[in-house]
Amino acid sequence: MSEELDILGMDEVEIENTSVDEIDNESVNLIFVGIDGSGSMGGYVSDMKKSLNDFKDALLNSKEVDEILVARADFADRINVGGYKKVSEFDTVYSASGMTALYDVIVEGKDKLTNYMTFLKNQGMRVKAVFAIFSDGDDTSSRKMISDAKNSIKYLNDEEITTAFISFGGGATNVAKALEFKNILNVGGSAAELRKAFNCLSKSVIESSKAVVNTTDDFFTM
Repeated sequence: MSEELDILGMDEVEIENTSVDEIDNESVNLIFVGIDGSGSMGGYVSDMKKSLNDFKDALLNSKEVDEILVARADFADRINVGGYKKVSEFDTVYSASGMTALYDVIVEGKDKLTNYMTFLKNQGMRVKAVFAIFSDGDDTSSRKMISDAKNSIKYLNDEEITTAFISFGGGATNVAKALEFKNILNVGGSAAELRKAFNCLSKSVIESSKAVVNTTDDFFTM
């Protein structure tokens, strides 16, 4: 177990996430989705809400839905990393303001993902995971350093957890490369491209869930 899991205790990890008693399958696909809610996304609030609803509906309508648990993490000036819940509980509310704490959400998101993975594996479950970030720009407000975030991505890559980054408008492409995400998708900065990005993400999550083992490369399915 990680040190943080020892500190928090297994009960607290289960309380924050879906309890084992509520999981109907021995195989679980954990999907972390970090969403940029900084002020630069202000012109796309209604389009983002629609994209998040479409993303949720696509997963709900997939044959793999009972094996998928999703954690949503929002980041702007501050971050909010939610627990891993059934797709039906995925929150599609969205607002945008402030700056971009990208590094912070990567570090905390990695910790919470790996803690829950460890917990589930200790219960005898088979676990795969996808760690995905959507952003339109570089970090502007994190307390953590780029080296901290890069180390988190390296750990996920070494553990064969799929790391994926959607760069909206191309503004975050360089930081995604610097952080060494294995899969980077560049989309244009328009409402149509935003919908395209989340449509691609839902398809990719579903295809990844079908695979017997994690597909660390070639994750994005257009």
